[in-house]
Amino acid sequence: MDTAVVKRFDAGTSLKWVRHFRGRLDDVSEVLLSLGYDGNNCRGQLTYIESKEQFDLTGTLEGMVLLLNESDSKGMITGHLTGTLQNDRIEAEWTNAVNTLGGSLEAKEVKVKSLAPKPCGENKWVSRYVARWNNSRLDLTLARVNNNLLSGYLWIEADDKTYMLKGKVLADDRYEMQALLPNGKIAAHLTGDLKSPQMHDCSWIGSGEKRSFKLALRSKLPVGCMEFADYVSSYDIQYPRPECPECNKTLDRHAAEWVERNKVAMAAQKRAARPENRNALRANGWYEVTCWTETLFCGHITLAESWKDKTTSIPFNFDLRTGKEITFEDLFNRGFNAKEWFAEYARKESPKMTKFANDPKFREWLSAEGFPVFTIRRDGLELSTLFHPVYGQHSLSVPYSLLKPNMRRDNPIADLVK
Repeated sequence: MDTAVVKRFDAGTSLKWVRHFRGRLDDVSEVLLSLGYDGNNCRGQLTYIESKEQFDLTGTLEGMVLLLNESDSKGMITGHLTGTLQNDRIEAEWTNAVNTLGGSLEAKEVKVKSLAPKPCGENKWVSRYVARWNNSRLDLTLARVNNNLLSGYLWIEADDKTYMLKGKVLADDRYEMQALLPNGKIAAHLTGDLKSPQMHDCSWIGSGEKRSFKLALRSKLPVGCMEFADYVSSYDIQYPRPECPECNKTLDRHAAEWVERNKVAMAAQKRAARPENRNALRANGWYEVTCWTETLFCGHITLAESWKDKTTSIPFNFDLRTGKEITFEDLFNRGFNAKEWFAEYARKESPKMTKFANDPKFREWLSAEGFPVFTIRRDGLELSTLFHPVYGQHSLSVPYSLLKPNMRRDNPIADLVK
């Protein structure tokens, strides 16, 4: 038996078992739970695998209901785990000592206690599917992100529209998603089954119409991920890794620079390891893909830090043939002030947004922040706001038909411009 676990019990206590469970908090921070059970009491340790930070666990297991207090090396309670231990799995909610922060934990039993870290992108991916519908093309891109959530987009040539997708992978590899219009309204509900890796059927139900798409997998990409967590702080960033070495160098550099900035900022705050500071400093980076073709890979990474009021964004618009990012200079004729033109377009179009008319504070925020994030889509250029914790992220689509008179003939997305 694990001596570190045995020492958590009174001398001479007869233990029914000692078991080890490995998993992730919020599907990112990797942890090892070593637990012992004497028939009533359940005690052990929680270890962050990357930082090796350890916390003691003390509580009960009644049937499959697991209730544990988390405490530090000084015996101060720092958090709580509430959930179930069923067969070989733990599913629980973690909260800090005063219930102001929380997260989910999923862990599976392992036979060998190991503290060798695994890549935090191991169960995440980005896939592109193609199909024919209504005698025209269809592209669907899905990204499996944290906690089985799905994001992506659906481009239907016959509709001349790109729908943003939000949904979830269910336990049996089925998925449910919503197809959203640029104004955030739901256009349709989508369901499908990912059991077959190369091809699957997707059903669309929206506005009284049923559609069926037979999707063929065109490409599947891994996800880059960096994470760290200890007593006071945590950071994680995820980003796609396209089949383009130069593109990956750029994305890797952005991620590494953000991590280094966070390390410096977290150290500068000098938060002591006390219960009130448990997980107080948090930074997260997540991504969305807005266009993926044989020649383009586009989207943006959102970066949020708990000690800052505003998020930031890293847009990426890669030409896969060269590995270079596409700029306004690559797209537009000399003398065309794209930044000014887009700002004026946003001023005219944003009042048409439903939320703009109904919420004065939203109008104030939108007028102040604008749409600084530019990405390429199949049916136009997308202008997006930065992510806001209350308002979310909003976008406007600029049709290529409006931009074509000002675009260079040799621009790298000429095949999209009709």
